[in-house]
Parts: sequence; C-alpha cells; structure tokens
Amino acid sequence: MDSFLQIKKGKQLFEGSVIYEEGDLIEAVFPEIAEVVVGDQLPCLLTDNYETISNFEAVVVAKEKNRLFLFHSPTAIEFREQRRRYPRFDVDMSGWIRYKADPGQHRFSLHTQRVALINLSLGGLALRVDRPIPREQTITFSTELYGRHREDGVVLAELQVIHERMEGGFYFYGCKIVRIQARYFHALRKYILQRQLEERRHFLPE
Repeated sequence: MDSFLQIKKGKQLFEGSVIYEEGDLIEAVFPEIAEVVVGDQLPCLLTDNYETISNFEAVVVAKEKNRLFLFHSPTAIEFREQRRRYPRFDVDMSGWIRYKADPGQHRFSLHTQRVALINLSLGGLALRVDRPIPREQTITFSTELYGRHREDGVVLAELQVIHERMEGGFYFYGCKIVRIQARYFHALRKYILQRQLEERRHFLPE
C-alpha cells in the first residue's frame, strides 16, 4: 500500500511518497523541496492511498537532495501499541548486569557480571554471557552506547529474561525492558534514531 505525505512550509504545500516508516522515523521523496532545512518543525498529513489520514507535526532531522527524514514522536498510547515495530540493531558492546546472588554461591547479596550486548531496540535487547543468569528475577543492566566518558550514551534499565539458548559454549538471553528512567530512555531512543538514519543513507542513489 502506497503512503503519501504532505508537508506545509509557510504558504507552500509539498506532497511526496513515503518510502520508509519505522519507529520515530519517516523518509519521504518529493518532486521538489524548497526552503526546508534541518530543524524545521512542519505540519504533516500522512495518508495510505487517501483512505487513512493522520495529522501531526514532525521535525526535519536530515535532508538529502529531494529526500526528507522526519522525526515524528507518537503519543504514549501509540508508542505502547507500536513498540514492537521499532527496529532492532546488531551491536558489539560491553555491558554489566546485576542481580540478587545465591547466598550459597556468593559472598555478597548482589552479583555483578560483565556481558556482551549483541542487539538492542527500544523494547528489549540480547545478551551473550559465559555463564547462566537467573530467569526468575529482574536484572539491572547498564552500558555506554558511545564508549566511556559520554554521559549522553549511558543506559541503565531493568530487564526480564524472556528466552534463552546455548551455542558455542555461550549463553544467549533475549530480554525485555521492564523499567527505564526517562533520561536513559531518551539516550537509547536517540541512538536508535541515529542508526536508522545511517542505515537509510546507504540506500541513497549516487
């Protein structure tokens, strides 16, 4: 089904074709775009074959020739309903988990363990570890998305394991995020948006 996007800049109205829509990001191609720059907040009308229509405001986050990349933040209800539609990206990062320790196996009440973060999305992430972690309790996870000394990349969240498998001597855990503070949520959201933009730019014609 084709989607069309109309944007309004001042008294000018432009209509283009939506070629990508996922999470917060919309990418549309226009026959011509005049006087639209990164940072503009524009009234938009999105329609599927002129049947389903939605109105919203979006911010231009990138512009490449006749393509616009628009950030459209859904309402809280829309986000909960569409959370699984947010993209998942493969990564290769270190992280840390913390959980209540078995009194018979550890000296301390909390056990801390280094893990490998192998993919992530706004709704959850996947970990690779060299020894099993408990599935029945909430796990505290932390990582630094851009490496050390970047406060804007720190993410701290509470996870629940939803599935596990063992392969090549490692344990792999798929986890959903059950609790995350706003500052860490926005850091994760920003990182995912940047990855989306980088990926979409690979599709641009030379």
